[in-house]
This record gives sequence, C-alpha cells and structure tokens, in this order.
Amino acid sequence: MTMDVTFLGTGSAYPSPHRGASALVLRSEGDCWLFDCGEGTQTQLVFPYAVHELEPTQDQSPEEGQLSVEVTRECGAALSQEQLGADIRLDVSSDCYFLFEDDKFIVKAFRLFHRVPSFGFCVQERHRPGRLKTELLKELGVKPGPVYGRLKAGQPVTLESGRLLLPSEVLEESIPGRKVCILGDCSSTLGEAPVRVCQGADLLVHEATLGDEHRDKAVEHGHSTPQMAAELARACRVKKLALYHFSQRYKPSSLQRHEDDTDDDVTELQRQAEQVLVDDGVDVILAEDFLTISIPLHRPKSSY
Repeated sequence: MTMDVTFLGTGSAYPSPHRGASALVLRSEGDCWLFDCGEGTQTQLVFPYAVHELEPTQDQSPEEGQLSVEVTRECGAALSQEQLGADIRLDVSSDCYFLFEDDKFIVKAFRLFHRVPSFGFCVQERHRPGRLKTELLKELGVKPGPVYGRLKAGQPVTLESGRLLLPSEVLEESIPGRKVCILGDCSSTLGEAPVRVCQGADLLVHEATLGDEHRDKAVEHGHSTPQMAAELARACRVKKLALYHFSQRYKPSSLQRHEDDTDDDVTELQRQAEQVLVDDGVDVILAEDFLTISIPLHRPKSSY
C-alpha cells in the first residue's frame, strides 16, 4: 500500500512568488488528507465536508490569543456544501484528541503552543499481520486455501480433528504500521503526549520558520528554529525530519545561485538541524513546494 506526503506550500504567513502558504497532503491508496491548509481552502471544495472543531485548553497560547466563545459562535452562515460537524474535547487520560479510526488508520491530535491555539497530528497505520507459518500449517494438515485467509485475517479456525486453531499459533510477529506526524505552527509542544504519540515516527514534519540565530524572535512570535525541531525529532526517535514553514527571507535553494544573493541561505537551516542529529541517524529533509516524500512499507523480520 503506497503512502506519501506532498508539500503544496512551505512558506510562513502568506504566499510569495517563491513559496505557497504552508499546506501538505498525505496520500494513501487514493485517499488524500490535507493538513495545515491555508485560510479559505474550504471555499474551493466542490464536494460535501464537515468542520469538526478541536476545543483548545487555555495553556495553548497567551491570553490575547485565546479564542472566545463569542468569536467561535459568530462564524457566519454555513456554505451550501458544509455539513454539521462536532466539537472534539481533549481526552484527559491520554492528553490527545481522537479524530478518526477505521480498519487502516488511527488519527490523533495533540496540543502545541503558539500565539493562537495550534495542534499537531499523528496518522498511525494499523499493524499488518505477520507471515503465516506455512510449514507448521502443513504439519497440522491444513491445506492452502480459504482457511489460510481466515487465519491471516485473525479469525480462529476449527480443524477437521475438532481442534480450535488460533491465529496467534500460526502467525509470525505482526508488522508495525507506518506513522506520520505533522506539527502546525508552534514554539513548543505541551505535555507528554506529543513525544509519546510521535515515538518512532517514519516522518516528522516540523516548522522551522527562522534559523537558530533568530531563536528569540522565533519564540516571541510562537515559532520554532531547526534546533528546536531537531530536539523533538531526537526525543521521538523518528526516522526522518522534514523542515518547512520558512520565513519569506529564505528563498528555495534552487533560486540561490549567485554569490551576491542577499537572502539568507535556506540550506543553513538544514545544517543546523543536522548538527543536533549527527549521532542519531535521522535524515533531515528541507521541504520545498511540490516535494513528495514516500513512506515505504515496513518489511517483516526474516525468520530462519
């Protein structure tokens, strides 16, 4: 099953001639999930949708950035294609918001700190069943066919001898599903949930609005630097870190061709993150508009 992430925009604040406003899409087998989409995106949808609002906590932003009940209620008339959504509250026991669950994925959100309430998202693919122990099945007299499929699907089977055969007896260790974590605007995470939920992620997408030399300015405006992103990547033991949401002062590397170019070097942001992660084996990626990152399937462990 294919899975990839495409950056539709990698700029902060507003679109420019060189970068679109930050937005990305996660694709899996024909399904497209849009994250961190710019303001007004919903007006371009030509199909029905529902807006589900995450109820933030007061510690997610300074007091002046908190949303009042009056503001959120006075949102104007719904568009013709908009369906009734739900208010989603924080699950205190897990410190997460449960957004979606089916037989393929579990999607959660967690709290971030920004000038206004912001959130991160974790898309966790369910584990796949391990390989069937075919030699053992042959010894038990089970022939290839529908029974194999039922066992692979986790269903117990009653053999002709009357014995109840459990899938756990004939399946190797399950194969971990892939995990992609996407953080919105933030200068920090809140609580222990982000590190726990993002642990071992195949891809962590994190903003790096300004370089480390501008850390004070970045934090003042509720944003992060490459070092801050890399420190979270290390704590979560992720496999890849993709930096995006760059200040407009950083042109895409493909446009920085002249030695007298006065714009800041965007590749320096990558180097700053790599310095933190030099001993961790984490691949640091500098996102640009329309870059696609594939998330390969995890392979089963070889058995001997």
